[in-house]
Amino acid sequence: VQASIQGDAVRVSGAKRDLLQDTIALVRKSITDFPLQYQNFRD
Repeated sequence: VQASIQGDAVRVSGAKRDLLQDTIALVRKSITDFPLQYQNFRD
């Protein structure tokens, strides 16, 4: 996956949806100090 910071958002892109979902799961598990939102732009 490739991550980039865009203003107050972090955009993560990748070729496979499964890999992106695994990344979201890892972030949800690792970062509990901040409220996070997830959006899927591929739908």
